[in-house]
Amino acid sequence: MSSIVRSAGRNVRLYGANDPTTELGGLFLTNGITNANFYSMVEIIIIFEGEFFLRDEGGTIITKDNHPLQPGKYYIVATGRRVYNHIFMVK
Repeated sequence: MSSIVRSAGRNVRLYGANDPTTELGGLFLTNGITNANFYSMVEIIIIFEGEFFLRDEGGTIITKDNHPLQPGKYYIVATGRRVYNHIFMVK
């Protein structure tokens, strides 16, 4: 299955701040997903050397809290380098 087909239904998309054109992942947002949940998901698929935070399209830092995650594009800003991206395949 091509990545274009898999990503068609996503309304939350994840990018690196240094490469905002390459999508690193995403999800179809459902009720109950919080900002803290999204941070946890990012920590599962990407391992960092240092700290990181997420920004939305407007540049606002997203806090790691229990507020509902909103649809949109999110950008990872990391103090260290990205060490590893896990690749997941859906069958």
